[in-house]
Amino acid sequence: MSQVWYHGNILSDAEGQAFSRRSHLYGDGLFETIRVHRGRLCFWESHYFRLMSSMRILRMDIPASWSPDEMEAELRSYLPDTSGDYRLRMAVWREGGVGYAPSTAGVDFAVHVTPLEDVGYPHPLKTLQVDLFQEHKKAAGLLSTLKASQSTLYVLAAQFALDQGLDDAIILSHENRLLETSRGNLFVLKGAELTTAPLASGALRGVIREQVLRLAPGLGWTVKEEALSPFALLDADEVWMTNAVDGVSAITQYRKSVYGMAQAERMQNALRASSLF
Repeated sequence: MSQVWYHGNILSDAEGQAFSRRSHLYGDGLFETIRVHRGRLCFWESHYFRLMSSMRILRMDIPASWSPDEMEAELRSYLPDTSGDYRLRMAVWREGGVGYAPSTAGVDFAVHVTPLEDVGYPHPLKTLQVDLFQEHKKAAGLLSTLKASQSTLYVLAAQFALDQGLDDAIILSHENRLLETSRGNLFVLKGAELTTAPLASGALRGVIREQVLRLAPGLGWTVKEEALSPFALLDADEVWMTNAVDGVSAITQYRKSVYGMAQAERMQNALRASSLF
């Protein structure tokens, strides 16, 4: 039987379990972050099907009890109340212990529930100052679209932003094209054309990305999924970051370029008014 030592002390089997999870040992897991508004899991159907799809891609066993209705009811049971807003993060990992090949089948999970100060998607809109993160690039491929436990690239990009006194950093592909930020998907608006990186280039399969693409034509915008050069930021009217907790955030400054946010407000209002919210 393997032993687990921590700070010079050997741990009991029960204590050592937390250090023996495959998500901790190998990053063998994924997570789903959901905004909860007054007891309702926002865009739950999209979150659920992304989770199921991601687990299949990672060849994880999906418990028979994880139906949409049963899982939603269980997650709601973890909320302290139904009057406020919360960030709910569900982490799922493969069981199986030490070794790349898991010794057993099955998955386990944990849920973090964190109160949010703002009610509904934030108003006024959150604004961000950003720059490019160029130390490491993101590879294309199906695995790059997942919310995987192994998130080193995002951690390094977020640390870069902190070191530079910025709010966020833009992650690039190996072809030096705009992909996303450390916190969510990236959209560039020029005139009536709204552009975001395609999933095939390695962009995250974001739930709010999906909603923005769905809502944009109704707001008068033409949608393009295209890999853009950083030079596109010099000519943009607006630049947005989207994620499940904040909805749309307006990037208002990139180096010497300053952007508006009126159209980001329109999209935020459309998300807020969506029947899925």
